[in-house]
Amino acid sequence: MPGTGSVHMADVVGSDVSQEYSDDSRSVECYSSDGDEAGMGLLDAEPGVNKEKPAYRVIDADLLVKVQAEAVQGVASIWGCKKSVAKTLLMHYMWDKEKLLSDLADRGPEYVYKAAGVAEPIDSTAPGMQAATGSISCGVCLCEYPQAQCSSNGCGHTFCNNCWRSHLSVQIQDGMARHVSCMAFKCGVVCDEELVLQVMQGDQPLLAKYKQSHLESYMEDNQKVAFCPSVPWCGRAIEVDSDPYVEPECSCGVAFCFKCSKDPHSPCTCAMWAMWDEKINGDSETRNWLAANTKPCPKCSKPVEKTGGCNLVVCQCRQCCLQPFCWLCGCATGMRHTWSQIDNHSCGRYKDEADARINNATRQHKRYMHYFERYKQHLDSLTKEKNNRSKLAARIAAAEHDGTESCDFGWLVKALDQLHMARRVLSNSYAFAYFFFGGQLYADEFDEDQNKINQNLFEDSQEMLAAEVRAGLIHAPWG
Repeated sequence: MPGTGSVHMADVVGSDVSQEYSDDSRSVECYSSDGDEAGMGLLDAEPGVNKEKPAYRVIDADLLVKVQAEAVQGVASIWGCKKSVAKTLLMHYMWDKEKLLSDLADRGPEYVYKAAGVAEPIDSTAPGMQAATGSISCGVCLCEYPQAQCSSNGCGHTFCNNCWRSHLSVQIQDGMARHVSCMAFKCGVVCDEELVLQVMQGDQPLLAKYKQSHLESYMEDNQKVAFCPSVPWCGRAIEVDSDPYVEPECSCGVAFCFKCSKDPHSPCTCAMWAMWDEKINGDSETRNWLAANTKPCPKCSKPVEKTGGCNLVVCQCRQCCLQPFCWLCGCATGMRHTWSQIDNHSCGRYKDEADARINNATRQHKRYMHYFERYKQHLDSLTKEKNNRSKLAARIAAAEHDGTESCDFGWLVKALDQLHMARRVLSNSYAFAYFFFGGQLYADEFDEDQNKINQNLFEDSQEMLAAEVRAGLIHAPWG
């Protein structure tokens, strides 16, 4: 899975980014939000079946060039600018086409071009704008060169090709390929793509790195694109249509939350799921259990559990020489005691707040175990049921091979996928209930009576979903 480093897609390094595509080119894999077509390769989606607008699409190395070229062509056609200018503007706006066009209309091209470091188009027919003749003095090396050995950027600054090549090489090698600026003092205008392609044509490795960086910008900088979190990485990314709170499934079979890249966690929010993951994999519940069932030794501070007897407890740590202390207040004492009191010790530090704290820790731990046990049961069942798809596929293949069945079993595969999704949602619903009802996360938004009503409604729906999942498994034909 890619991190902050660059993404290597060797298949498209040599592709021309401004390449045109015909209508009969390869289609993009599209999926609806209900996950019907998000299968694992058993079925091919029938064209025209799903009339709804797709919620996301899978982008691989072969489709990346086409998708980026379509975005660039769209802006260039609407605004009437060069494709290289459209690409620079889109990269500055992190490929947010709507935001770019909105700023062009509301704030004007002068503001947008200046913010993106793009030089406004220069009228070559205006007075004083005719092409220079004869030799040109380079402002960097201060040498005279014929006009054919010099190049100009969109900002109008002209330098010799040797200086341009050195400057561009350093910029690309330093990771600035997406924002190579003019080398004129305090200019800041981004170098035209045509200039880079012309000057760097003799250095193909660096030119390929420049093209690849621009290509990968569509996936790395785009807020609507996320890499598939598969390990090892499958080389694909997911692009959502508008809503980032979706749980797409990649062509490799990995499903994930687009917003946080974690496992699908509906109906939990990303914040809920992060806290739940910390709770089940961290040590927060261990601390709750220790607070509810132990007291620290006054000498070594190690937790001591009282399993019975009177209020005099003795730490078993040998470093403390069997230190006795009072269970109620936690103070060190002597060994002489009766069932009701300890000699030379007056326990006046016991407070109701301490008892309430212990009771609250015990209650929270019991709440957690209640929801965790049910969450784990459904999660274990989901893991065991994952081989049902392969069993079903084998039975379908056997039936088709024998010629005993000629029906389309696509509906059955989709039903199994829906059943697995329901099981996953049911498992995650216990994590949702733990935080939403009885916790502090939403305590200020609902009063106690309303929270109880919400909890009853939620648990009723939860029980109905559990019954539907059980009924689907009992009558399943793959068992």
